[in-house]
Amino acid sequence: MGQVMWKAVERSLGPGFSRDKCEVKLVGTPLTHQRFLRRNRGTYGPAIEAGKDSFPGHPTPIPQLYCCGDSTFPGIGVPAVAASGAIVANSLVSVSQHSQLLDAVGI
Repeated sequence: MGQVMWKAVERSLGPGFSRDKCEVKLVGTPLTHQRFLRRNRGTYGPAIEAGKDSFPGHPTPIPQLYCCGDSTFPGIGVPAVAASGAIVANSLVSVSQHSQLLDAVGI
């Protein structure tokens, strides 16, 4: 917490106040998400454009570069983000090739 905030707290709580006994909790808000996580306006999830019927896809304008994560289909949350990675992996290599690769490494 900033010095100005501590001075205001000390002034309002009086001489019995001790910073050592304080626990500071910082709440995640859209502003903190924008600042520390570089999220556009602090948002999460896909940027669905008006007039479009679907979530953003995984391909990009750059050949052989794909996107996965909460900003693509299927969206927000650990399972959805993992699924987006699986979708990209399955678009690059067939499921049978995945099985062969996993067998080769002993999984």
